[in-house]
Amino acid sequence: MLLEVFRKLDCWLDEENHRRGAEGITPFSKTTIKVVGQAALIEAQVDLHLVATADVDAFTQADWIITQKLNELLGQFGRHWDPHSSEVWMPVETEYDVLLNTQQMEASLAQADYILLSKALKAPNKNRNLITEYLAKGASERFFALCKIYGVNLEKFV
Repeated sequence: MLLEVFRKLDCWLDEENHRRGAEGITPFSKTTIKVVGQAALIEAQVDLHLVATADVDAFTQADWIITQKLNELLGQFGRHWDPHSSEVWMPVETEYDVLLNTQQMEASLAQADYILLSKALKAPNKNRNLITEYLAKGASERFFALCKIYGVNLEKFV
């Protein structure tokens, strides 16, 4: 779903930049969208029981009008961009998988280990079942290493 939204946003940006150029207005700078949180896990089809959410947490580097268009496009799928996304904590070394990279924009998803670390560290009670399931299915070595670095006590999840 997010890839479709990002493709539509890219087309809109292309049209807007052409219009702006024709009118002598500076085109938009390249937009960057980094999806984090539950929406990224759902989009990546992580093999965990995930609770659906209408919120899409995403770090954006974009003009206000672009985030409004993103929100409008997400609304077509019953979702919305969370304007408080900048408050989501992610580790500095978070790696992202690029979904779409064009002249106008780059959109990517945070990798699952980093999202799950964030959930375990910042909201362990809310995410207890999710983290417990991930551990039971065989969490990655990278996840364990990140938990050690950030002082996450995984014993409270088992």
